[in-house]
Amino acid sequence: MGRAHLSGRGDRRPPLFFVGGLEGPPHPGQPLAGALIDTMPCRGLDLPGRDGARPPLGDVRAMASYFLPGVLLVQPWGGPFQLAGYGFGGILAYELGRLLRGIGQPVAPVILFDTALPLPGQPPPRPNPQLAIRELARMRHLPCLWQGTCRCGIDHGVPLSEQGARIARALGARDPARYEDYLLASIGTYTAALRAYAAYRPGPSDLAVVLARPADRTSNWGLPSQLALHDSRCLGWERAPVAELHLAVIPTDRGSFFADPHHWDLANLVHRHLATPTPPPPPGPPLAGPPLSSPTLAGPRLVSPPLAGLPLYGLPPAGPPPRTPEPTTEPGDRAVSIP
Repeated sequence: MGRAHLSGRGDRRPPLFFVGGLEGPPHPGQPLAGALIDTMPCRGLDLPGRDGARPPLGDVRAMASYFLPGVLLVQPWGGPFQLAGYGFGGILAYELGRLLRGIGQPVAPVILFDTALPLPGQPPPRPNPQLAIRELARMRHLPCLWQGTCRCGIDHGVPLSEQGARIARALGARDPARYEDYLLASIGTYTAALRAYAAYRPGPSDLAVVLARPADRTSNWGLPSQLALHDSRCLGWERAPVAELHLAVIPTDRGSFFADPHHWDLANLVHRHLATPTPPPPPGPPLAGPPLSSPTLAGPRLVSPPLAGLPLYGLPPAGPPPRTPEPTTEPGDRAVSIP
């Protein structure tokens, strides 16, 4: 399980497992977790290897398998499991959903936040430590734009080569004696994830997928420059072999996607697609977890009941959450369902 626990310690409600992407701490799901705090706990998952405790993984399926035992430990009573991810983390959330379906667990619609699929046929990105640091620093600064104030401490008007300690702290390093080791681990994890991203092709599943994207994606700030990504309206997911695809276009740009008031729009999107669970059973013997290596899936198991028949969960109280600004447009005006 990743180290970023956004909320939900001791909470017996089924959580929303939110997978971070290439960027590293702080977890991109924090604004959404704040908007959902009264209705749904959130658990953050981060890429393995970033803290140097283990080697990075260079395969999407292996990364999803790394998350699987921890997810089953947090929710031992079984599904439906609620999964979401930002950017590359959306791909990991989708593959985690496929693994859960492969062991017979029900999975709610998987919610992808601004997750673009890679164009096929591109070569694997070459290792470039200087570029990796520059892009990680920019990705780290993106939450500062969402929050309206810079908290990372990185000055993009000053050469990054003069800000090694500052960048290490911004990326999550705590021990000054290990700043260099932390940066090297971050570069290795980022490089491995880029190669996994470039090679990824979504496998078939019976999952429903909800894609939320900003209306304006013209800015490439915080995007990996070595990858060629789909820029179609559905960011390539219209070609993915999924059971259902729903598109929600948020009327903003990438720089304010999780900013106020749009994080309330995203929270409302989560509430619409994730419904109210029956209370979990009393604590008992934990669900038997699979081995760390993922089970082999010959194909999606089309044996679950229809999604419409799953128990509804995550429904907010009547009316908007406290202090919730009104959405900029009606949800139905920007949500498009694609069969």
